[in-house]
Amino acid sequence: MSFIHRYQNPAYTGPNRCVPCTITNVAIAAVGSLALAVVALPLGVVAFGVALLTIYLQGYLVPGTPTFTRRYFPDWLLAVFDKAAPAPSSVDVEETLVAAGVLDDGVDDLHLAPRFATAWAERMAAVDADRAEGDAEADRLDAVELAALTNLDPDLLDVQRYGDAVVATLDGERIGRWESRAAFVADVAAAHELDDWVPRWRSIPLAARSELLGALRLFLDRCPTCDATLTLDHEVVRSCCRDRDVIALSCSGCGSRLLEADFDVSALDREADGAAVAVDGAAGASN
Repeated sequence: MSFIHRYQNPAYTGPNRCVPCTITNVAIAAVGSLALAVVALPLGVVAFGVALLTIYLQGYLVPGTPTFTRRYFPDWLLAVFDKAAPAPSSVDVEETLVAAGVLDDGVDDLHLAPRFATAWAERMAAVDADRAEGDAEADRLDAVELAALTNLDPDLLDVQRYGDAVVATLDGERIGRWESRAAFVADVAAAHELDDWVPRWRSIPLAARSELLGALRLFLDRCPTCDATLTLDHEVVRSCCRDRDVIALSCSGCGSRLLEADFDVSALDREADGAAVAVDGAAGASN
């Protein structure tokens, strides 16, 4: 795995791999290899194998693929690949967290209950302690922490960092992705605490637990890893093939992204007429 990671292009592989670009390049490789196979079958097979390896390691085969895909693929098709429809939630986020005493329902808005806020902050500091950026031992400790919370085998669980993102895989299959290590620390620490605060926490489906954890990140005001102030902004994020309007919770100090959720820009016009701004999936944007 370390050999493969050495030659991978992190900008277009791992969590940053673009599905439309990958499909386009595999199709081009297949057509080219078939043409070679007409001349010599072994040559076509070898060419297709080399092409697949190149796509796996670099993210694309044909230079300029992102521009090509962005130009000729319709936006609705790119959107289908870019984000799968969220699974229906089995919990009411606000009701669950308020009932557990995690959130207080104030006069104007919801906010973290002081006792939970203190416990969560202390737990985040403990989870983040003695972890060096990019250190293999830190990744192993993160895997052990995550395994303890999910009842998974730590020997089969792997936590690695790809650029800013943190990705967890179980026996080679991806089971979770966080926008940054700060987001990972926040979720692991919150899950430790919610195990004590929310009744039957571990019996809640994993997808619903992820939604609850993602929702809690919205209430953070300090970065879990550098303690700088967090800011909530509207941004246009350019993925490999398309632009998306999102709301983003980011650290003003280290730049870590704590949360990113699709944002309906057209709702701004409705807000001017007295309607509320619509935010799509802010609670479940973590994994």
